[in-house]
Amino acid sequence: MNKFSVIILGAGIGKRMYSKTPKVLHKILGRPLISFIIGKINAIKCDEIIAVIGKNTKSIKKELGKTVRYAVQPIPLGTGDAARKGIEIATCTNVLILNGDIPLLSEHTLRGLIDHHQQEKAHLTILTCLMKNPFGYGRILKDKRGRVSGIIEDTDATPKQQRVNEINVGAYCGNKQMILSALDDIKPQNQQGELYLTDIVKELYNQRKRIVGFRIYDEDEMMGINSQSDLTRARQIIKTRWFNELMSQGVSIEDPTSTDIDLSVKVGKFVNIRPHTLIEGKTKIKDGTTVGPFTWIVDGKKRAVKLNVR
Repeated sequence: MNKFSVIILGAGIGKRMYSKTPKVLHKILGRPLISFIIGKINAIKCDEIIAVIGKNTKSIKKELGKTVRYAVQPIPLGTGDAARKGIEIATCTNVLILNGDIPLLSEHTLRGLIDHHQQEKAHLTILTCLMKNPFGYGRILKDKRGRVSGIIEDTDATPKQQRVNEINVGAYCGNKQMILSALDDIKPQNQQGELYLTDIVKELYNQRKRIVGFRIYDEDEMMGINSQSDLTRARQIIKTRWFNELMSQGVSIEDPTSTDIDLSVKVGKFVNIRPHTLIEGKTKIKDGTTVGPFTWIVDGKKRAVKLNVR
């Protein structure tokens, strides 16, 4: 694929999170959600990253700094409007549009999506996933010839459409001007007056454009964070992978269930982590160290742990 801009949709407030913190800034083991996807994007060496942000511009800019460019969506008018804000300042011919709340999406999948788009010579490629229980997710619609023809939200789907188990993940790869044109042609179909990015699929299909899907099968990978329970589930998956990585390097973690170690922590060789230990921030554990039990370390400094015993 030629040069491309990556647009991360991060303006959503996350109503179901019930939090004053912008959704993409909720943290998993010390790292904001949006930084997970930025890390994967950096690995595939894109030409620019544009974060579309909303009202909480200061907090997000403080977290991300100058690592990305910014587009602002001052009024929440839907994912289609947010994508437009990012596309309008993109400098590359092609764009990769991603939701900012998919921390488990892998570098391998992003590379596969781009490669598939190029190999198929598609006008638009969307990332899809097969799910055993697709309840709550937008379904991928296809015509009689098996071509992608649209995306229908779960609440709007007919009983027959709800039986479709291929869902929309929230990643789109295509030509910048073509997507902009499609966004200009579609109209809001809801009381909120919001423009949905998913509607470009039907619009481009009606224009006889070539739309293809790139399918993955790992349900964990496509999980978006829409609630505190989603955040907890993703946190557990990432923690398990992180601890497995540490233990494969010889780190002993006696009780993973009562232990937390931020992803930013540097752990040396022959280290033993005892139960009920919390290690956060910019901390380095030297070789041969035993930490814990009942220990809390932040940025290399030990904090007092109060035990309320009755």
